[in-house]
Amino acid sequence: MTQTTQTMIALLERIAIALETPAQPPAPEGFCGYGQKVYCNLTKGNGEGWYVLEGGNAFTQPPIFRGRVVGLRFPTVERRGKEVVKFHLFMRAGGETTTFEAGRECFFSKTVLAALALASPEVLSCPLQLATYVKALRTGDRTLAVALRDSAGNKLSCDWTNDDDWQAIVGLAVENVRVAMVG
Repeated sequence: MTQTTQTMIALLERIAIALETPAQPPAPEGFCGYGQKVYCNLTKGNGEGWYVLEGGNAFTQPPIFRGRVVGLRFPTVERRGKEVVKFHLFMRAGGETTTFEAGRECFFSKTVLAALALASPEVLSCPLQLATYVKALRTGDRTLAVALRDSAGNKLSCDWTNDDDWQAIVGLAVENVRVAMVG
C-alpha cells in the first residue's frame, strides 16, 4: 500500500468516526443543488457516492440531506439492458420529494432498512438526517455507508449481517414508515 493510500484511508477513517459520534446538531432541511432523483454509485459519483444525471452526465452531490421519510419502494428497472431490483428511499424537504436510488442488496440500502425497521413510527414522523461517507471494507473494497440521525441529532443504527431475515426487516421498515406517515 502506498503512503498516499494509507494517508487517504486514515483520513476516511477519521471522517467516518466523526460521522458516527453519538449526537450532532441537526442539519438544515433539504440540501442545496440536488435534483429530484439521486443515484448511489461510488464510481459514477466520482468517489463520493451520490450523483444526479443532467444531460447524460453525472454530477456529484453533497452527502447530507435532512427531511421526512415518506416512502420506500423496490421497483424493477432496466439498467444496461438488464432488469434489476432497486431500493428507492423517498424523503421530503422544502416541499419537494427526493428519491434516493441504490442497489437493493448494497450496504447503504441494508443499513437504511435495518435502522428504519428498529426506529419507532414517532421518530420516523419527524425529519431525519441522512449522511453518507465512503467506507473501506475488510476486503479492501470501498462502499457507500450511511448514518441516519433523528430530529435531535441522535444516531439511528442497527447492526446487521447479510444472513439476517431481510424479508422481515423490509416488512418492519415499510410498516414503520407507513404508520409514521399516517400518524
